[in-house]
Amino acid sequence: MKRLLIFLFLVYLSKSAFSSEKGLVDLAECHYNNFEYYNAITESMRYQFLYPDGSLFPKSMLIMGKSYYKGGDREKALNIFMECYHRFLNLNEGETALFYSGLIRFEAGSYNFAAKNFLEYKYVYPDGRFYEDAIINLSLIYTFAENYDEADIQLEEYGKISPEWRLTQKGSELSSILLQGKNRQRKSLYIAGISSALIPGAGYFYTEKYKLGILSFLSNVALIFGIYDGYKRDNKLQMIFFSVIEFSFYNYSIVGSIRSANEYNRRDDLKKEVQAGIQMSF
Repeated sequence: MKRLLIFLFLVYLSKSAFSSEKGLVDLAECHYNNFEYYNAITESMRYQFLYPDGSLFPKSMLIMGKSYYKGGDREKALNIFMECYHRFLNLNEGETALFYSGLIRFEAGSYNFAAKNFLEYKYVYPDGRFYEDAIINLSLIYTFAENYDEADIQLEEYGKISPEWRLTQKGSELSSILLQGKNRQRKSLYIAGISSALIPGAGYFYTEKYKLGILSFLSNVALIFGIYDGYKRDNKLQMIFFSVIEFSFYNYSIVGSIRSANEYNRRDDLKKEVQAGIQMSF
């Protein structure tokens, strides 16, 4: 405790030795731009300690939040962004922090929380800089949730504020994803399981996982041949060995097909593709 007090006292005394208020934030931003996230966080904290009422406090919070995110601590970044939003709601930094929170949650797959952030953004900042992006992200989230009516509403609103949206890459991709969602039929878990039970790998073909289907079919055929070969040779050890392995492969084919149908219905591949394409604004 004594050492901590001495440290804080020395920091306070050395305040005049540091750069100006703007200089500290610029230094933190410089570290961030150079991918030195730990140093960026440190300088942001130093600024916040020395200038708790400083005019650049909101900016230092944004730099700190971005640095935590880039450094791999998503939860800490979210906490800082939400604090920045609540404290500086009427400033550009507060608006940016709320949008960043939605982006991070969207990228992480927390769609319900992301939708909440984007809806709140639309309500609080109807003329905000990220209004169009919030609408696009909401439309994607509702498409993933198979709430196509709400997705259509967001898409229609997007069209009103961006009349030429169909000519843009982003608008075209959004329309395509929504159309895929509407036309995509759900796969039956029952059919997927029964198919693979009758013909190993058939369930994968049903869910359009053709490579897995071929691999599953050939693996089971090879193992069955091993059992048959052991039977012809009257080699019981070979029969038992391949039978045990075939039993595992056969059951895995059934379970895997059911899991594949579930993933197909959840649209995991599309979600991962969209998440990988999310461009962070920082």
